[in-house]
Amino acid sequence: MRTHHTHFGEPLGIALGWWDDRKRNYKPVLPIYLRLDISNVLSRALSCLRISGHNILVQRMRHNRNRRPYELRICDKCDWHSVQDEEHILLDCPHEHLVSICTQHHQLVFPPQYEDSPTRLKTFLNQPDICGVASFVAECLALFP
Repeated sequence: MRTHHTHFGEPLGIALGWWDDRKRNYKPVLPIYLRLDISNVLSRALSCLRISGHNILVQRMRHNRNRRPYELRICDKCDWHSVQDEEHILLDCPHEHLVSICTQHHQLVFPPQYEDSPTRLKTFLNQPDICGVASFVAECLALFP
């Protein structure tokens, strides 16, 4: 839940008046990749990323017996000593397989690495070429079986 609200929305109950009549009548909108006609494999990859249904260390070390604090879920694919989360894997990790996937998807716009913004991953995932983003995410998540 932390990952979803960090990257894709504001935490529930934070905004003032978050449960007033106006918002009670608001109907949530499906994400764009669920409204478009893309293959099930690609929409499943984006859904797994959004709901943290993947095997990246940030989730794997959260649910197994040998749990680790968030800060100690260090990436085992590179030597940057940063947490292996969704943003690191998709946008920052210098692992050779991930870099080759990035070069194959040259049409995508990758945000700069020095930009430390909480909306960096959200901006990347909301590009107009949703099929390209979905295939990139599917290929990256396939490295973590």
